[in-house]
Amino acid sequence: MNKILFFGLIAAAFLGVYSAGMAQNDNTNSSDNEQLTITTINQIGNFAEGETVTLQGNLTQDLGNNMYIFTDDTGNINAIIEAGDWNKTTFNPDTLILVTGQIDKNGDITQLDVTEIQEAQ
Repeated sequence: MNKILFFGLIAAAFLGVYSAGMAQNDNTNSSDNEQLTITTINQIGNFAEGETVTLQGNLTQDLGNNMYIFTDDTGNINAIIEAGDWNKTTFNPDTLILVTGQIDKNGDITQLDVTEIQEAQ
């Protein structure tokens, strides 16, 4: 009788550990399912200095010195994009892209300091 009880406890413990492991495994990809929040240029005024946002639109003009005009359906913003942020890619003004960066406010001027740029999917 003790042997049956012993093996029953071992089996229950194994199933409990296995079930917990499977439940944990189901949650490991939860970050892959998160939605990317797209902000519009018109909404940027509601954000504080240094907040990170992602915009979807087009680079419409190169102003020189790592400064570009980024445009979406709601307006334009100056975007600072340094050489290391391009990830060895180029885009033309018709390419729909995503830019992620920190809001940089200096008086009445708001611009985006881009940290990541990629083609929109």
